[in-house]
Amino acid sequence: MTVTMKDIANKVGVSVVTVSRALNDKPDISRETKDFIKKIAQELNYTPHGLAKSLVTRKTKTIGIIIPNAKDSFYAEVIDGICNESRERGYGVILCNSNNSADEELKLIRLLREKRVDGMLIYPVQEDNRYVEELKNIPVPFAFLNRHTDQLKCDYVINDNIHGAYSVVNELIKRGYKKITYICAKPTASSGKERIAGCKKAIRENGLPLNALRVMTCEETIESCYNLVKELIVQNKKLSALFVWDDRLAIGAIKAIFEAGLHIPQDVAIVGYDDIEISKYLYPPLTTVRQPTFQIGKTATSILLDKLNSEDVIEVKQIVLKPELVVRDTI
Repeated sequence: MTVTMKDIANKVGVSVVTVSRALNDKPDISRETKDFIKKIAQELNYTPHGLAKSLVTRKTKTIGIIIPNAKDSFYAEVIDGICNESRERGYGVILCNSNNSADEELKLIRLLREKRVDGMLIYPVQEDNRYVEELKNIPVPFAFLNRHTDQLKCDYVINDNIHGAYSVVNELIKRGYKKITYICAKPTASSGKERIAGCKKAIRENGLPLNALRVMTCEETIESCYNLVKELIVQNKKLSALFVWDDRLAIGAIKAIFEAGLHIPQDVAIVGYDDIEISKYLYPPLTTVRQPTFQIGKTATSILLDKLNSEDVIEVKQIVLKPELVVRDTI
Protein backbone atom coordinates (compact mmCIF):
# COMPACT_ATOMS: atom_id res chain seq x y z
CA MET A 1 0.00 0.00 0.00
CA THR A 2 1.35 3.43 -0.96
CA VAL A 3 2.35 5.65 1.97
CA THR A 4 1.06 9.22 1.74
CA MET A 5 1.86 12.45 3.57
CA LYS A 6 -1.43 11.97 5.44
CA ASP A 7 -0.09 8.70 6.87
CA ILE A 8 3.04 10.52 8.05
CA ALA A 9 0.94 13.34 9.53
CA ASN A 10 -1.22 10.85 11.49
CA LYS A 11 1.88 9.07 12.80
CA VAL A 12 3.60 12.28 13.90
CA GLY A 13 0.46 14.08 15.06
CA VAL A 14 0.76 17.15 12.85
CA SER A 15 -1.05 18.50 9.79
CA VAL A 16 -0.40 17.37 6.21
CA VAL A 17 0.72 20.94 5.45
CA THR A 18 3.39 20.70 8.16
CA VAL A 19 4.62 17.38 6.75
CA SER A 20 4.78 18.87 3.25
CA ARG A 21 6.72 21.89 4.42
CA ALA A 22 9.15 19.73 6.40
CA LEU A 23 9.83 17.35 3.52
CA ASN A 24 10.41 20.32 1.22
CA ASP A 25 12.82 22.01 3.67
CA LYS A 26 10.74 25.14 4.10
CA PRO A 27 12.37 27.66 6.48
CA ASP A 28 9.43 28.22 8.85
CA ILE A 29 9.76 24.82 10.59
CA SER A 30 12.34 23.99 13.24
CA ARG A 31 15.24 21.69 12.39
CA GLU A 32 14.17 19.30 15.16
CA THR A 33 10.65 18.95 13.70
CA LYS A 34 11.99 18.55 10.15
CA ASP A 35 14.39 15.82 11.20
CA PHE A 36 11.71 13.94 13.12
CA ILE A 37 9.21 14.07 10.25
CA LYS A 38 11.88 12.93 7.76
CA LYS A 39 12.82 10.07 10.11
CA ILE A 40 9.20 8.87 10.27
CA ALA A 41 8.85 9.22 6.50
CA GLN A 42 11.93 7.03 6.03
CA GLU A 43 10.64 4.43 8.50
CA LEU A 44 7.34 4.26 6.60
CA ASN A 45 9.21 3.98 3.24
CA TYR A 46 7.54 7.12 1.94
CA THR A 47 8.29 8.02 -1.69
CA PRO A 48 7.40 11.51 -2.95
CA HIS A 49 4.82 11.64 -5.73
CA GLY A 50 6.98 13.03 -8.52
CA LEU A 51 4.11 13.60 -10.98
CA ALA A 52 2.03 15.54 -8.47
CA LYS A 53 5.03 17.65 -7.53
CA SER A 54 5.85 18.38 -11.16
CA LEU A 55 2.32 19.65 -11.75
CA VAL A 56 2.94 22.25 -9.08
CA THR A 57 6.53 23.20 -9.94
CA ARG A 58 6.17 22.63 -13.71
CA LYS A 59 9.50 20.80 -13.49
CA THR A 60 10.11 17.06 -13.71
CA LYS A 61 13.78 17.18 -12.63
CA THR A 62 14.45 14.98 -15.66
CA ILE A 63 16.54 15.49 -18.80
CA GLY A 64 16.33 13.52 -22.01
CA ILE A 65 19.36 12.11 -23.84
CA ILE A 66 19.39 11.06 -27.51
CA ILE A 67 22.39 9.11 -28.79
CA PRO A 68 22.88 7.53 -32.24
CA ASN A 69 24.05 4.03 -31.28
CA ALA A 70 23.54 2.32 -27.92
CA LYS A 71 25.74 -0.60 -29.05
CA ASP A 72 28.85 1.58 -29.37
CA SER A 73 30.91 1.63 -26.16
CA PHE A 74 32.09 5.16 -26.99
CA TYR A 75 28.71 6.52 -25.94
CA ALA A 76 28.85 4.68 -22.61
CA GLU A 77 31.50 7.08 -21.29
CA VAL A 78 29.58 10.11 -22.54
CA ILE A 79 26.47 8.80 -20.76
CA ASP A 80 28.54 8.12 -17.64
CA GLY A 81 29.57 11.78 -17.58
CA ILE A 82 25.95 12.87 -18.05
CA CYS A 83 24.64 10.59 -15.30
CA ASN A 84 27.43 11.61 -12.93
CA GLU A 85 26.59 15.31 -13.20
CA SER A 86 22.82 14.71 -13.22
CA ARG A 87 22.95 12.56 -10.10
CA GLU A 88 25.05 15.11 -8.21
CA ARG A 89 22.49 17.80 -8.99
CA GLY A 90 19.36 15.78 -8.28
CA TYR A 91 18.20 15.07 -11.83
CA GLY A 92 17.08 11.86 -13.48
CA VAL A 93 17.67 10.94 -17.12
CA ILE A 94 15.69 9.31 -19.91
CA LEU A 95 18.02 7.63 -22.43
CA CYS A 96 16.92 7.25 -26.06
CA ASN A 97 18.66 5.54 -28.98
CA SER A 98 18.04 6.95 -32.47
CA ASN A 99 19.80 4.01 -34.20
CA ASN A 100 21.50 6.51 -36.53
CA SER A 101 18.10 7.28 -38.06
CA ALA A 102 17.02 10.87 -38.73
CA ASP A 103 13.39 9.72 -38.72
CA GLU A 104 13.77 8.06 -35.32
CA GLU A 105 15.62 11.09 -33.98
CA LEU A 106 12.65 13.35 -34.80
CA LYS A 107 10.26 10.93 -33.11
CA LEU A 108 12.43 10.87 -29.99
CA ILE A 109 12.65 14.66 -29.76
CA ARG A 110 8.85 14.77 -29.87
CA LEU A 111 8.54 11.90 -27.39
CA LEU A 112 10.78 13.64 -24.87
CA ARG A 113 8.68 16.77 -25.20
CA GLU A 114 5.58 14.68 -24.44
CA LYS A 115 7.36 13.29 -21.38
CA ARG A 116 7.84 16.89 -20.20
CA VAL A 117 11.60 16.63 -19.73
CA ASP A 118 13.13 19.87 -18.47
CA GLY A 119 15.90 19.81 -21.10
CA MET A 120 17.62 17.64 -23.71
CA LEU A 121 21.14 16.53 -24.58
CA ILE A 122 21.33 15.46 -28.21
CA TYR A 123 24.03 13.70 -30.24
CA PRO A 124 22.51 14.52 -33.66
CA VAL A 125 22.59 12.07 -36.57
CA GLN A 126 22.90 14.94 -39.09
CA GLU A 127 21.65 13.03 -42.11
CA ASP A 128 19.53 16.03 -43.07
CA ASN A 129 18.31 19.33 -41.59
CA ARG A 130 14.90 18.28 -40.27
CA TYR A 131 16.20 18.10 -36.71
CA VAL A 132 17.23 21.76 -36.98
CA GLU A 133 13.69 22.87 -37.85
CA GLU A 134 12.28 20.73 -35.04
CA LEU A 135 14.64 22.15 -32.44
CA LYS A 136 13.97 25.75 -33.48
CA ASN A 137 10.47 25.39 -32.06
CA ILE A 138 10.92 23.42 -28.84
CA PRO A 139 10.20 25.28 -25.59
CA VAL A 140 12.90 23.59 -23.51
CA PRO A 141 16.67 24.16 -23.42
CA PHE A 142 18.94 21.71 -25.21
CA ALA A 143 22.63 21.19 -25.89
CA PHE A 144 24.52 19.16 -28.47
CA LEU A 145 27.03 16.45 -27.68
CA ASN A 146 30.15 16.25 -29.89
CA ARG A 147 28.44 17.68 -32.98
CA HIS A 148 27.12 21.11 -33.89
CA THR A 149 25.55 23.10 -36.69
CA ASP A 150 25.86 26.70 -37.83
CA GLN A 151 22.09 26.75 -38.38
CA LEU A 152 21.35 26.88 -34.65
CA LYS A 153 22.85 29.17 -32.06
CA CYS A 154 22.87 26.77 -29.16
CA ASP A 155 25.04 25.23 -26.48
CA TYR A 156 27.38 22.40 -27.38
CA VAL A 157 30.45 20.55 -26.12
CA ILE A 158 32.62 18.88 -28.74
CA ASN A 159 36.09 17.48 -29.16
CA ASP A 160 38.40 19.34 -31.54
CA ASN A 161 38.00 17.07 -34.57
CA ILE A 162 40.28 19.17 -36.76
CA HIS A 163 43.10 18.91 -34.22
CA GLY A 164 42.49 15.20 -33.67
CA ALA A 165 42.61 14.29 -37.36
CA TYR A 166 45.52 16.67 -38.02
CA SER A 167 47.59 15.01 -35.28
CA VAL A 168 47.03 11.58 -36.84
CA VAL A 169 47.99 12.50 -40.40
CA ASN A 170 50.89 14.68 -39.28
CA GLU A 171 52.32 11.78 -37.22
CA LEU A 172 51.91 9.34 -40.11
CA ILE A 173 53.74 11.70 -42.50
CA LYS A 174 56.56 12.19 -39.98
CA ARG A 175 56.96 8.43 -39.87
CA GLY A 176 57.39 8.29 -43.63
CA TYR A 177 53.92 7.43 -44.90
CA LYS A 178 53.21 9.38 -48.09
CA LYS A 179 49.84 7.85 -49.07
CA ILE A 180 47.08 7.94 -46.47
CA THR A 181 43.52 6.66 -46.75
CA TYR A 182 40.93 8.12 -44.42
CA ILE A 183 37.81 5.96 -43.96
CA CYS A 184 34.96 8.24 -42.89
CA ALA A 185 31.59 6.88 -41.75
CA LYS A 186 29.82 10.24 -41.37
CA PRO A 187 31.10 12.68 -44.03
CA THR A 188 27.94 14.84 -43.78
CA ALA A 189 28.15 15.26 -39.99
CA SER A 190 30.05 18.19 -38.50
CA SER A 191 32.55 15.76 -36.97
CA GLY A 192 33.18 14.10 -40.34
CA LYS A 193 33.66 17.39 -42.16
CA GLU A 194 36.05 18.63 -39.50
CA ARG A 195 38.15 15.47 -39.50
CA ILE A 196 38.48 15.59 -43.28
CA ALA A 197 39.55 19.23 -42.94
CA GLY A 198 42.13 18.24 -40.32
CA CYS A 199 43.55 15.56 -42.61
CA LYS A 200 43.87 18.01 -45.50
CA LYS A 201 45.49 20.61 -43.28
CA ALA A 202 48.25 18.16 -42.31
CA ILE A 203 48.78 17.17 -45.96
CA ARG A 204 49.15 20.82 -47.01
CA GLU A 205 51.42 21.85 -44.14
CA ASN A 206 53.76 18.95 -44.86
CA GLY A 207 54.07 19.97 -48.52
CA LEU A 208 52.43 16.85 -49.96
CA PRO A 209 50.05 16.96 -52.94
CA LEU A 210 46.38 16.77 -51.95
CA ASN A 211 46.03 13.43 -53.74
CA ALA A 212 48.30 11.96 -51.08
CA LEU A 213 45.08 11.76 -49.08
CA ARG A 214 42.28 9.47 -50.23
CA VAL A 215 38.93 9.81 -48.46
CA MET A 216 36.66 6.75 -48.57
CA THR A 217 33.24 6.34 -46.97
CA CYS A 218 31.52 3.38 -45.39
CA GLU A 219 28.52 2.73 -43.20
CA GLU A 220 29.01 3.06 -39.46
CA THR A 221 29.38 -0.70 -38.92
CA ILE A 222 32.36 -3.00 -38.39
CA GLU A 223 31.21 -5.19 -41.29
CA SER A 224 31.06 -2.26 -43.71
CA CYS A 225 34.60 -1.18 -42.85
CA TYR A 226 35.84 -4.77 -43.05
CA ASN A 227 34.37 -5.17 -46.55
CA LEU A 228 35.73 -1.81 -47.74
CA VAL A 229 39.28 -2.57 -46.58
CA LYS A 230 39.12 -6.00 -48.25
CA GLU A 231 38.26 -4.26 -51.52
CA LEU A 232 41.02 -1.67 -51.07
CA ILE A 233 43.61 -4.38 -50.49
CA VAL A 234 42.54 -6.21 -53.66
CA GLN A 235 42.73 -2.98 -55.63
CA ASN A 236 46.06 -1.82 -54.18
CA LYS A 237 48.51 -4.28 -52.64
CA LYS A 238 50.68 -1.32 -51.53
CA LEU A 239 48.03 0.17 -49.23
CA SER A 240 50.30 1.84 -46.67
CA ALA A 241 48.37 3.79 -44.02
CA LEU A 242 44.74 3.75 -42.89
CA PHE A 243 43.07 6.29 -40.63
CA VAL A 244 39.66 4.91 -39.62
CA TRP A 245 36.55 6.75 -38.39
CA ASP A 246 36.61 5.10 -34.96
CA ASP A 247 38.20 2.24 -33.03
CA ARG A 248 35.18 -0.02 -33.45
CA LEU A 249 35.35 0.19 -37.24
CA ALA A 250 39.14 -0.18 -37.08
CA ILE A 251 38.59 -3.69 -35.70
CA GLY A 252 36.97 -4.62 -39.02
CA ALA A 253 39.90 -3.09 -40.91
CA ILE A 254 42.41 -5.05 -38.82
CA LYS A 255 40.61 -8.31 -39.56
CA ALA A 256 40.66 -7.60 -43.31
CA ILE A 257 44.38 -6.77 -43.21
CA PHE A 258 45.32 -9.95 -41.36
CA GLU A 259 43.12 -12.12 -43.58
CA ALA A 260 45.03 -10.78 -46.60
CA GLY A 261 48.27 -12.07 -45.06
CA LEU A 262 49.55 -8.57 -44.34
CA HIS A 263 51.19 -7.35 -41.15
CA ILE A 264 50.53 -4.29 -38.99
CA PRO A 265 52.40 -1.93 -39.09
CA GLN A 266 55.05 -3.48 -41.36
CA ASP A 267 52.73 -3.63 -44.39
CA VAL A 268 49.85 -1.37 -43.34
CA ALA A 269 49.71 1.24 -40.59
CA ILE A 270 46.33 1.82 -38.95
CA VAL A 271 44.95 4.50 -36.62
CA GLY A 272 41.52 4.71 -35.02
CA TYR A 273 39.61 7.39 -33.10
CA ASP A 274 38.00 7.46 -29.62
CA ASP A 275 40.39 5.24 -27.59
CA ILE A 276 37.64 2.90 -26.37
CA GLU A 277 38.72 0.48 -23.66
CA ILE A 278 39.38 -2.49 -25.95
CA SER A 279 41.82 -0.52 -28.15
CA LYS A 280 44.86 -1.08 -25.96
CA TYR A 281 44.08 -4.82 -25.70
CA LEU A 282 43.96 -5.46 -29.45
CA TYR A 283 46.94 -7.14 -31.10
CA PRO A 284 48.82 -5.09 -31.89
CA PRO A 285 47.52 -2.37 -29.53
CA LEU A 286 45.78 0.28 -31.60
CA THR A 287 47.12 3.79 -32.11
CA THR A 288 44.15 6.11 -31.74
CA VAL A 289 42.86 9.54 -30.74
CA ARG A 290 41.60 9.78 -27.17
CA GLN A 291 38.50 11.91 -26.89
CA PRO A 292 37.59 13.42 -23.49
CA THR A 293 34.32 11.49 -23.62
CA PHE A 294 33.38 11.57 -19.93
CA GLN A 295 34.13 15.29 -19.80
CA ILE A 296 32.00 15.96 -22.89
CA GLY A 297 28.97 14.42 -21.19
CA LYS A 298 29.61 16.00 -17.79
CA THR A 299 30.32 19.48 -19.15
CA ALA A 300 27.29 19.53 -21.47
CA THR A 301 25.07 18.43 -18.59
CA SER A 302 26.48 21.13 -16.33
CA ILE A 303 25.75 23.78 -18.96
CA LEU A 304 22.20 22.52 -19.46
CA LEU A 305 21.41 22.29 -15.73
CA ASP A 306 22.88 25.74 -15.08
CA LYS A 307 20.47 27.08 -17.67
CA LEU A 308 17.53 25.18 -16.18
CA ASN A 309 18.20 26.48 -12.67
CA SER A 310 18.91 30.11 -13.44
CA GLU A 311 16.32 32.86 -13.52
CA ASP A 312 18.67 34.95 -15.66
CA VAL A 313 19.35 34.54 -19.35
CA ILE A 314 22.63 32.64 -19.68
CA GLU A 315 24.73 33.23 -22.78
CA VAL A 316 25.26 30.36 -25.20
CA LYS A 317 28.31 28.24 -24.37
CA GLN A 318 30.18 26.44 -27.14
CA ILE A 319 33.07 24.48 -25.71
CA VAL A 320 35.77 22.67 -27.71
CA LEU A 321 37.88 20.14 -25.80
CA LYS A 322 41.28 18.93 -27.04
CA PRO A 323 41.68 15.24 -27.93
CA GLU A 324 45.04 13.46 -27.59
CA LEU A 325 46.91 11.20 -30.01
CA VAL A 326 47.78 7.94 -28.26
CA VAL A 327 50.61 6.21 -30.13
CA ARG A 328 50.75 2.44 -29.72
CA ASP A 329 52.00 -0.34 -32.00
CA THR A 330 49.99 0.01 -35.21
CA ILE A 331 52.04 2.75 -36.90
